[in-house]
Amino acid sequence: MKALFITLLIFVSAFLIYDRFITPAGKRVVFENPPLEIQDEPTRTTYSASAPRVVDSPAPTPSSDAFVPPRIESLESLTKNWTVFPPTAFPRQIKLSKPVELRMAGGSTTLPAGSTAFALSAQANVLVIAPTQTSQARGQIFVHDTNMPTQVRESYERWKKGRIEMAQASWKKQRSSGSGAGVSMPHAVDATGKPKRNADGSYDLLLASMQSGEVTEIKLNKIQRWGTPQATTIDNKPTWAVSVFYETIVFCGPIDAEAQAHVREGKVVRWIYPGSGEPVP
Repeated sequence: MKALFITLLIFVSAFLIYDRFITPAGKRVVFENPPLEIQDEPTRTTYSASAPRVVDSPAPTPSSDAFVPPRIESLESLTKNWTVFPPTAFPRQIKLSKPVELRMAGGSTTLPAGSTAFALSAQANVLVIAPTQTSQARGQIFVHDTNMPTQVRESYERWKKGRIEMAQASWKKQRSSGSGAGVSMPHAVDATGKPKRNADGSYDLLLASMQSGEVTEIKLNKIQRWGTPQATTIDNKPTWAVSVFYETIVFCGPIDAEAQAHVREGKVVRWIYPGSGEPVP
């Protein structure tokens, strides 16, 4: 009996060693590394639409005749070192550089390196993937084990170029109309200087500012809603702050954003991102 027990122990030990160190990943019986827990609705790290998109946007001085391009926040900073992406980054087709085990109710299968798959979401720097957008099979792979960084960087470069072009267009508009001139519409504010609101929620003063090119990022057909004017003090002067909620394009697609117009003496003196205080191009 003792001999039988020892024989079984040797057999089990040999099997465990083979399973752990020799059997390929995806085919192990005991030591297969369990995947990260995938929820039915994966938790995504929130991508802040009000986060600064421009690190520094120096205004030209009166003695400067040259346009000074804004310094755009780096891609690594925007994605927090590839751990945060806008929800609109998904789903997207990607290419795998490493094999990935896909699990489903009926078992599992492995997608080999070089295969294409769909990234459905991200949990930190790990992508949740599926072979097709409608498949119930799920797997995980690190972001840098796919071509997603290449895709995102290409989108970022296009977006960065567009941001600089918008800033340049705004600069040219200011130069042609006179620095700080703005659109003056005394009749579009009440006796307190508060912008008058239209029946649809819009404001003639803000609309005129947009149409004149004082701000180029906000497109009229992308505005979702208008905020209520708030009395405040800015630059030691009484000012009305009005938020505009709209859709804009970032490096991974459209996101919901908020800009704020500062109104004083019947005109918009500036547009900023309320979260950072940076100017809206």
